[in-house]
Amino acid sequence: MGGGDHPSHGDAPHEDFRKKVWSMTGGPYCRPKHWKRNTAIAMAGVFIICIPIAMKSAELEQRPHHPVRPIPSQLWCKNFGKKEY
Repeated sequence: MGGGDHPSHGDAPHEDFRKKVWSMTGGPYCRPKHWKRNTAIAMAGVFIICIPIAMKSAELEQRPHHPVRPIPSQLWCKNFGKKEY
């Protein structure tokens, strides 16, 4: 029935279809080499980028009004205790 040279469903050997399916995570049999090292490198990169940004944010933080409730950034913000805002 119009299949040409393709075998019918009953005649074909059954292969695991997951070997032919691509996915970003690597599929069901994904065990990349050095995954712990790669994860540690990625986390170190995130911290190396985020820490200077957080420090600059704390340096530039200003509050025109005294907050009603305590704010966590009050602990590390140097200019909060001064009345210059």
